[in-house]
Amino acid sequence: MSARAGVPSERRLSRRRFVGIVAAGSVGALASAVTPPDAAIAKRSRRKAAAGASVKPAPAAGAARSSAPEPSAAEKEFERQKKSTLGTLKTIRDYPLPPGGDLSLVFRPLRAGRKAR
Repeated sequence: MSARAGVPSERRLSRRRFVGIVAAGSVGALASAVTPPDAAIAKRSRRKAAAGASVKPAPAAGAARSSAPEPSAAEKEFERQKKSTLGTLKTIRDYPLPPGGDLSLVFRPLRAGRKAR
């Protein structure tokens, strides 16, 4: 038994394991918030419909525009963030840097400390 929390040491979680579990839970919660079950089902049915539509003859050009499904709010937000990220990257890449400038980071290793017994 561990004197610290009254939990056997073999049952106690390490900090690394705990953080991993919390991170996995957070990713799961975010994924379910972004894609609710109804949207996931609708997305699958659109894929099936698109696969079936490829076999059918193509409709007239004017009819294709009007029957196209409206993008969901998540898809619109994804495209907005993608454009914003690409714009930011373009700005960063276009910034002029003088040749041979100083490094922003210099690696200096630290000595390992001694563990207390």
